[in-house]
Amino acid sequence: MLGTILPRRRAATERATTLVLVPAMMLVLIALAAVAVDLTAVHMAQRSLYRVASAAADDAAGMLDTRRIQIDGALRIDCRAARRVVIARLRAADLPGPVLDLTVTCTDDMVDIRARVAVPHMFMGAVPGAPDIDDAPISVRARVDR
Repeated sequence: MLGTILPRRRAATERATTLVLVPAMMLVLIALAAVAVDLTAVHMAQRSLYRVASAAADDAAGMLDTRRIQIDGALRIDCRAARRVVIARLRAADLPGPVLDLTVTCTDDMVDIRARVAVPHMFMGAVPGAPDIDDAPISVRARVDR
């Protein structure tokens, strides 16, 4: 009768299973959290660069060649002024890393910007074989609306 009231004892080998699994599970959880934080930082840097480059492209598309407008009334972008605006906007921006491979392509009615920002990893740099820096590429285009 006493045996039915008291819980049955487990074997001694089952007690250590939880003791081994909890630290292993915590290690996996911390590693996944570190990867998530680093990938989120790269994504946020890409969004930040895209936002700044989009505003720079809009401003650059507004750099019209006033001399050409006076001569024949055509709306054309002054490409040198557009490049200067893009470079100035990107230099003034508070980006999480340096801008790599900035390319500004300009035609009479369009400005195209391609760039990458270097983002240092916070946690993945400690992993052997993982890069210390990742890059986030963007491509933005703005047109003159006639």
